[in-house]
Amino acid sequence: MPKHHSLYPDICLDNSSRAERSIKPALIVALSSLLLLSGCVTKSPPNQSDKLDINAPASFVSDNDRAPFWNDGWIQDIQDPMLPKIIAEALEHNYNLVAAEGRLEAARATAVIQGSGKYPSLTLNTTGNRSQRNNAGGVVITSNQSKNFGLNGRTNWELDLWGRVRDQASAGLADYQASVEDYRDARFSIAANVARAWYRAISSELQLQISIESLETFESNLEIIQENFKRGIARALDLHLMRANVANSKSGYENRLRAFEGDRRNLEMLLGRYPANEIAIAKELPQIKKSIPVGLPDDLLNRRPDIRSAERRLAADSKGLSIAKKALLPGINLNGSYGASTREFDLLADDRFKVWSYGYNISLPVLQGGRINATKDRTFAVYKQSLANYHQSVLRAFEEVENSLSDEDSLFRDEEALRETVVEYNAAVDLAWEQYNRGLVDIITVLDSQRRAFNAERSLIVITNQRIQSRIGLYLALGGGFVDEEEEPETY
Repeated sequence: MPKHHSLYPDICLDNSSRAERSIKPALIVALSSLLLLSGCVTKSPPNQSDKLDINAPASFVSDNDRAPFWNDGWIQDIQDPMLPKIIAEALEHNYNLVAAEGRLEAARATAVIQGSGKYPSLTLNTTGNRSQRNNAGGVVITSNQSKNFGLNGRTNWELDLWGRVRDQASAGLADYQASVEDYRDARFSIAANVARAWYRAISSELQLQISIESLETFESNLEIIQENFKRGIARALDLHLMRANVANSKSGYENRLRAFEGDRRNLEMLLGRYPANEIAIAKELPQIKKSIPVGLPDDLLNRRPDIRSAERRLAADSKGLSIAKKALLPGINLNGSYGASTREFDLLADDRFKVWSYGYNISLPVLQGGRINATKDRTFAVYKQSLANYHQSVLRAFEEVENSLSDEDSLFRDEEALRETVVEYNAAVDLAWEQYNRGLVDIITVLDSQRRAFNAERSLIVITNQRIQSRIGLYLALGGGFVDEEEEPETY
């Protein structure tokens, strides 16, 4: 595998609010200067693609030209002017994507929490109390009043000599980066699913129109047969067969109507609309004419968000191994407090009443009942799962691309054959009617030719839609579209 390009620059997930940053007590300033040892920037864990033992071929098995990849290019490749608007609406209103955004925000907050150990903790505390005590001595009762006020700040900071805290922050950052890829994957998947639903709805409407045309044709034929039967030209068998065809066409129409309305409601739901079966649908399927320059197999490592997510989670778990090993090392914490204590509130700012303390503690785990070793074993088991998931994600990606590429040429040939079939069957229908009117063939020949012609048209719609669905699947498998080097990509 080639070296994976870094997609994640080192970033600073600042865990301090504006109010926290504005508080700088005198004692904390000295301790805070030690932050320079760790710095604000959290290092992204190194890429884990060298852990893969999968030997990718120099090119995909299917013979295709190479071209640069382009994440949003697939939308323009289909050449449907309505598709960008449909997808844009879905990305703005789809509730699954809103949920994915929530998960991403939660992941970022979690990363901040995991990285917060790099900084000193500071707690401000103020106290105040008044009390009165009564003392009885014989017949004399005396009262004593007392009051006390305090203001102090306490800080604690773990000196990260072994890098355990930095590893924890780095693991949190890698988990966040994986969540970013999960969000990108969700966005891409929703866009692709909306496109698929859009073309299913168009296909359903075209099938419905054929059912309407078929019903109208057979009803018209029935009128001719009925008239010929009255004149003694047509047989009773012809009349019964034609009536059966009309009834069957009515049943087919209802079936296509249900499918169309269901596909339309599903599309509305994906767009975040109420499923009212009202959305306007295009009247024809687009023709896919652009060839497929798919690039190199290794590019999938940088393109597919699910692979990048699996790699980042593996990176986070690799840091978990380091954290578990360093749990056996001693921990060193600095602590201190600074403030004032006085019986008068207005004297809290008086230097004569200042109180302070500072110190350290060193802890070394000795006996933990096997907890530390068990934690290491569990961490390694999680890492092992992540490594396997990473391998599986890569293999699954290669399989999806190869399957889609294999289907592409076959579906194209299938579509071309069906187009010729439709032309020939329509010509056969015209010829069958001509020969029937001349008494050369019976009505069964006419009905059979009509039925074959309508079935061929339905099959052509099915295969055209299937080819579009397969192309969208290829875009998903590749992690985006493709663009010729001389083209300038457009965004939606």
